[in-house]
Amino acid sequence: MTISWLVCLMALSVGANGEVPISLSAFVAQTALDEGDKSEIREYTVHYLDLLATGDHEDVMKARTKLVEPMQNVRRKASSAFRSVYAADLLPSLENILDEGDVYRGVNAIQVAGFLGTDSSIRMLGRRAGSSDEPDSSKRLWVAIALRKSMANGELSLRSFNAAVRALAEAAETEEDWRVLVRQLETVSSIAKSRRSRDEGGEELRSIGRKLQLEMIRVTLDRILAKEGSVELVYALRPSIFDVQQQYLDPELSRYRREVGLNMAPQLARVNDIVLLHYEALQGNEPLKYSSGLSLRLSDETLRLIESDLGNGRAPQFNPEDLWLNKEKDALEKNREAWNALLAQPPYADR
Repeated sequence: MTISWLVCLMALSVGANGEVPISLSAFVAQTALDEGDKSEIREYTVHYLDLLATGDHEDVMKARTKLVEPMQNVRRKASSAFRSVYAADLLPSLENILDEGDVYRGVNAIQVAGFLGTDSSIRMLGRRAGSSDEPDSSKRLWVAIALRKSMANGELSLRSFNAAVRALAEAAETEEDWRVLVRQLETVSSIAKSRRSRDEGGEELRSIGRKLQLEMIRVTLDRILAKEGSVELVYALRPSIFDVQQQYLDPELSRYRREVGLNMAPQLARVNDIVLLHYEALQGNEPLKYSSGLSLRLSDETLRLIESDLGNGRAPQFNPEDLWLNKEKDALEKNREAWNALLAQPPYADR
């Protein structure tokens, strides 16, 4: 069904007065909505969905702002009843806009869906996380961002959380655009740092986040080393390594420090393997060379923190970033060998 037909059908169910409500603020916090309330909400959504689907550039911007507005009410948090009715009105048309293929409208539709924060909206976003379901990389990037927004501010069941984060992790296994991969990794990392309480399933969520973050980093390293993905995926490593470092140092996450350190250390050391395997390609491209140097420095800093804290303080005495910038390949190989020897011993062995 085309967007215009869908909007027309929705319009048939709108009340007879034909006036579009200026705002939905009167309904946002209501815990129960009658048919009159639902009719006014529908008038609002029909009007702005039509602008989003068929309007010009400025119309689309206005529509996005107005459709997001009820979920950003600074005085009243959206009730479950309002979220449910609002999402039911919006999602069919948002999906049709995405199916039409227009990137600009699609990105705005994704942003609106991200603010809804319902199980139904996060399922819709999760279905479009991977390149096999959403061929446009700009939309996939915004899906990852919208999922993070929903996870942070929505009212989601633990099941929906799990499904969404696993969909992102699966999508990352075949993602070719490093920009999208960065956002996917960021969103999964946010789950590892979730502030949900234990009663709300927070412990389980954080555990899933840590495991999937580790798996996503491992798979990304595997792909680069196997030359199955573009060498540009190296760009996604630096922010991920920095995030791991900050997790390790975060006092509020200190009870997970040993788990994170021992699991991540072998993966961090593999950055040495990557720069040596792709040495010529990375050295021959200035942006890649710079990013690789930063990744080496961050991985080395984090490894040293972990070894000082959990090991015996026997970190190799090399500065890999300087070695990289000075093109001292032989010394880089010695650094790799030293770390590999150290990580083959307790407490890292068999990780």
